[in-house]
Amino acid sequence: MGAERKLAAAEQVRPMFPVSLSLRPVILSLSKGGLAAIALTVLTLAVGAPRAGLAQGDSGADFRHAQTLFHDGKFAEAVAALDAYLLANPRDARALVLRGDAKADLGKNEDALRDYNAAIGINPDYQYAYVTRCETRLQLDDAKGALGDCDTAIRLDGSDAQAYEDRGDVHFAREAYDLALSDYDRAVELGRSTAYLFAARCDSERLVGKRDRAHSDCERALALDGKSRRALWANGRLALVEERYADGIAHLNAYIVQNPSSSTTAYYFRGLAYNRMGSYRNALDDLRTYVQRTPDDPDGYKERAVANYGVGDKTGALADLGVALRGYRKDANSAQADRVSAMVKAINAGQAPTP
Repeated sequence: MGAERKLAAAEQVRPMFPVSLSLRPVILSLSKGGLAAIALTVLTLAVGAPRAGLAQGDSGADFRHAQTLFHDGKFAEAVAALDAYLLANPRDARALVLRGDAKADLGKNEDALRDYNAAIGINPDYQYAYVTRCETRLQLDDAKGALGDCDTAIRLDGSDAQAYEDRGDVHFAREAYDLALSDYDRAVELGRSTAYLFAARCDSERLVGKRDRAHSDCERALALDGKSRRALWANGRLALVEERYADGIAHLNAYIVQNPSSSTTAYYFRGLAYNRMGSYRNALDDLRTYVQRTPDDPDGYKERAVANYGVGDKTGALADLGVALRGYRKDANSAQADRVSAMVKAINAGQAPTP
């Protein structure tokens, strides 16, 4: 399994609120009293002018109430309000998309997808619907469908920086890092400036060998939001590649503490960093967590073997290498299988294994 592909869907570090991401920092900084006054204006900017079939009067007020609930982060209440609204206005594509976004923020991606599909069926030129469906399809591991949606969104509006950022995420997931970098560059050129975007571009630059640029973007990401998990992740990975293990551990510590249950991959890389520093007990703790959560990844067993040997458990190290060897052979990864065989020979010769 490739190092970047270890980042599972449950561990993705995109911000919440898929709709109107560029406007949300402004919205969320306002008092709740100010939200109601600007809610309709903001969502109109995000998803376009009102479409034919949008009811006016009391029904319009119901829709604005649902918007306010959404922007207050009351997603379940927003869904309930939109359920009622859509009973009377079943062909309101904006309401369907807003309900889909609320469901996505509740983790109900399949349900969200159905709402986006319905909205696009009503209005096939609804550009934002393709943007948000692209994001949701990527969360559902449908990279091909996500790419098609982002392509359509860009065809409908080539000036939408969010669409380029999202397509960059799709390319990144497909390990097409050059293409991801190109789209992230375009999003920045179009004026988008978020911690997430600069961190994603930092990761892409690292992976295509442009570390000079990566440093600048990673630093900017943290300057924009020192608590951004995406920024902490990118900085941690860059530090590890450059063998700045203490720095990498510090960034990964901050990443993990925010959400330990969704930090599986970070435990692997922090364990690797502890191993390289000779802090084998700490490494063993992290790698036990990783292997427990990801028992089919031979990389975890190989790295844990180093930690086991470091704390004096030769038997445990050889057992882990045996599992790793079987895993690499099953994956037809002959290079890593040979590496593990060499580690076994080293241990049997009384030498420390080199991963």
